[in-house]
Amino acid sequence: MDDRYSTVRSRQLGVRLRELMEEHHWGVREMARRLDWPPTRISNMFNARRGSKYIDVVKMLTLMGVIGDEATEVYALCEDLDEPGLLETYLNLPVQVQTLVWHEERATAISSYQGSIVPGLLQTPDYARALITETGNVPKQDDVDERVFARMSRQVILTKSPKVNFEFYLHEFVLRLPVGRSDRAVMSGQLHQLLQLSVRSNITIRIVPASAGGHPGVAGHFQLIDSDLFKPVAYIDSEITSLFLEKAEEIKVYRGVLKRLGEVALGEAESRELVASLATDLYSPGARQDVPRLA
Repeated sequence: MDDRYSTVRSRQLGVRLRELMEEHHWGVREMARRLDWPPTRISNMFNARRGSKYIDVVKMLTLMGVIGDEATEVYALCEDLDEPGLLETYLNLPVQVQTLVWHEERATAISSYQGSIVPGLLQTPDYARALITETGNVPKQDDVDERVFARMSRQVILTKSPKVNFEFYLHEFVLRLPVGRSDRAVMSGQLHQLLQLSVRSNITIRIVPASAGGHPGVAGHFQLIDSDLFKPVAYIDSEITSLFLEKAEEIKVYRGVLKRLGEVALGEAESRELVASLATDLYSPGARQDVPRLA
């Protein structure tokens, strides 16, 4: 099974085994020597080119002394390796996004819809910090800092070479929700960043106006990741879960949503005009204090 026909689960098993080996400063040849295996047996597991055997994973973890929760996490990935899709549950957000980041770093195109907040890939540090703080789910300042850092680190793919093509659909409410409500400079900076990013050749930002009423994205936010290395993956997240979908019929549904969003969203130029006008009307120093209702 080559990379193109691997699954999220088998790819993540390879990633975790590689990470554990790196912690021991062992390369493929060293692990192969210790287990008396051919090196290709391990590299194939890393790259999900074939279904890994549970007993092989047990031997590797035993050799490395991996036990407890860490071992349980890896063994869970061994179950139904060829089954498409993966649901992850975590209480540590930086850990939660590891699988997402792995796929984003290997993407050729990423499309997404957000109906309430600016997508993480487009957030400013101030917006991210205010959003994380205002949700009230992160009690320690160090945890806030860690989450902001993790979110900002993901944004390196916006400028990577070769370029990844991005298509973002944002509902108008995203622009009007006053994140950082005690400091309007937070939203002002965020909307100006959207304007700056929207003129890049590989980034498309389009706004779904409130006047569109009910629209194809009302079911919730999502991200669709395309790559030359694996089949398309749809990603949906919540506070403590990450859901990856990869069945052909599932991907078809989300492509359909994106196509229909394109039919109701404002064009790129109109979207920039709306972002610019709201930045001035709502968040400039002389703007009124109360946020106007959606049109």
